Amino acid sequence: MSYSLAIRDTVTHLLPQAVPYRGALWRAVVFRTIFFAILCLAVLTFNISAQTQKPPSQQPDDVIRINTELVQTDVMVFDKKGHFVDGLQRDQFELNVDGKPQAISLFEQVRAGSFKDRTRLTANGNAVTPSSEKATINENHGRTIVFFIDDLHLSLDSLGRTRKTLAQFIDYEMNDNDRVAIASTSGDIGFLQQFTENKSVLHSAADRLTHHPYKVRDITDVTTPMTEYMALTIERKDDPGVLDFYIDECLRAAYPLKYTRAACDVEVKSRARMILLQAASVIMKTYDSLESLMRSSAQLTGRKLVFMISDGFLLDTGPRNSDPRGRLSLITDAALRAGVVIYTIDARGLFSGQLDATNNVPFDRQNRLESASLREGSSAQDALNALAGDTGGRALRNTNYFDRWVNKILDETSQYYLLAWRPNKEEETSANFKHITVRVIDHPEYSVRLPRGFLKPSGSSPPARIAEAQTPAQTHRDLQQALTALYPKAEIPTSLSLVFLDTPVHGPVVTASVRVANEGLSYEVMEGRPTAAVDVVGVVLNDKGKPTGTFQTRLKISPTGADSAEQNNSATIYNARVPLTPGLYQVRVASRDSKSGQVGSAQQWVQIPDLSQHRLTLSSLLLGLQSVERKETRAAPAATPQVQFNVDHRFARNAALGFMAFVYNAARGQEGRSLPDLSIQARILRMGQTVLTTPIRTVKIEPADLARIFCGGEIQLGSLPPGPYILEVTVTDQIAKASVSQQTRIMVE
Repeated sequence: MSYSLAIRDTVTHLLPQAVPYRGALWRAVVFRTIFFAILCLAVLTFNISAQTQKPPSQQPDDVIRINTELVQTDVMVFDKKGHFVDGLQRDQFELNVDGKPQAISLFEQVRAGSFKDRTRLTANGNAVTPSSEKATINENHGRTIVFFIDDLHLSLDSLGRTRKTLAQFIDYEMNDNDRVAIASTSGDIGFLQQFTENKSVLHSAADRLTHHPYKVRDITDVTTPMTEYMALTIERKDDPGVLDFYIDECLRAAYPLKYTRAACDVEVKSRARMILLQAASVIMKTYDSLESLMRSSAQLTGRKLVFMISDGFLLDTGPRNSDPRGRLSLITDAALRAGVVIYTIDARGLFSGQLDATNNVPFDRQNRLESASLREGSSAQDALNALAGDTGGRALRNTNYFDRWVNKILDETSQYYLLAWRPNKEEETSANFKHITVRVIDHPEYSVRLPRGFLKPSGSSPPARIAEAQTPAQTHRDLQQALTALYPKAEIPTSLSLVFLDTPVHGPVVTASVRVANEGLSYEVMEGRPTAAVDVVGVVLNDKGKPTGTFQTRLKISPTGADSAEQNNSATIYNARVPLTPGLYQVRVASRDSKSGQVGSAQQWVQIPDLSQHRLTLSSLLLGLQSVERKETRAAPAATPQVQFNVDHRFARNAALGFMAFVYNAARGQEGRSLPDLSIQARILRMGQTVLTTPIRTVKIEPADLARIFCGGEIQLGSLPPGPYILEVTVTDQIAKASVSQQTRIMVE
């Protein structure tokens, strides 16, 4: 048997699964965990009827981070042309809190996101740093970005422009380490409404955006339209001409019935009140979703950018309705606590305010509506302006090409200065809200952008965790929390690698390899040798959040190394195979040390292609092939060599990175009588830039199984600086003139 066929057969089975612990109690725990996961896994699904939540008592590590010793905030400085001012030093900044000067204790320049104007890597991995840089620079490449789509206030044309903007960002502006979420007021995105680095997930989320016709303007059969702003003008009684116009229209429509002017006055005012009640209801749904987004974002570390896209809505809906301005203050407060900066976009683009087929503006020959019509366009932007201004962001209006503006904002916010100071005792006892101002000394022409202040913490610390007995109920609770956590738990370092392969017997199969680090486990003597017990639970969910597969086991782990150093570098790997149909899936796993109660978790997305479409397809990439000896046991006296692939995708510098995959649906020439003609090339990328590449090689074809053609190679990592990278493998079908690629993340240490 050839080497490639042996690899193929071995890959199909990978390592034998560990014997699962099948006690009835454990099964009950697992299924309760899965049921809870169905309800809670969409951790960023902002339901339009969400209730207002109390802010967390513990402040997150965000744009404005507060603890008992240090307060810090980010500051952006721009010149007259709107360009970021690079290379400023600590002594050039003047910081004031509530008008009192503060000494800056910590200072650094941070670069995140955009690869432009940052340290670049040459093809051999060497760093090139611009000589103009003066300040110490923290290269923080990742960004946390949310696109909040107010689809309850979005026309069909605006939705089209929004989809174009999202596609532009995902395909061309999103970087390797960005955490991005697409959220909507309606909740149509569902389970996909969560932070991810996976572009396929984001494209699927954007595809779920649908048009919700906005029918608030009027629900009567009166032919003369009444807009929300006209209704608000009537309710406030601040423009008598508007009320007179609608009363005259009522009298004209009632002819030949003899309506009195008083009767029409009551009818018009009732009609206006009904329109405002509907408008207020929809606005409250938007505010509920936005505030829920702010609260959820507080769980994430670092600064966050929120792009809110909407056609706009009224800031005030009259004295008879709920207080939207008060709700706006709550949203602003939650944003400041979470370190969120909101940038709002009026998705209507350019609009004239004149009568057309979309805005349904009433027409008045006596021009009694002229003044109100001029104010109406900007009134819908007041709430958007307030949200952006109060959180330190900006508002975009009156342009049809806001995808360019999003790119500009991302470039602007990719660099900032981090300033930190120590509050004195007087500040700790004074007002809760602190106003901060920053200026650059001797440069009045520079504009400084930062949040307008911060909220002093309440001083109460979170309750300490009370030690409990290691009961099945606690095991259930710990695993449940780990599975549904917004971000992976790391008490036990746990890694997850998903591999999609098409097998001859079972068809599409995903192998979930769970790697649990042996370091830090609690060992106790069992049967004369130190042993640790780790429970592993996994759930596979489709793109709607419904479970399609589960697995669980209890791993019995004994030290394998001769010394502690070797033991600390070792790990235990558990493989679970789950047959799946074509589609998008997320796998979540959690591990728990049964003695100490410490937990770890991981999650990953995988796309299962539909091979019946007969398109050229590449399996998942398998990295770092290594041989594993199966020890002889009573159940298996004949030991068979097996292989295991690198699960955590971590590789040492100067290492040789081995990779392999399988090609499906390769074309055959001469009416299917000749062998396929394939070539393969690999690249290492960082922030979208190629830093290493291999020559194009011809794939050697084994005629035994042309439905699954093995291909692979090796790439020398050379002297790449430590950090995250992307491995991309491309296979080209010379006969079909088609190419297919697969990417996976790696970490060079």
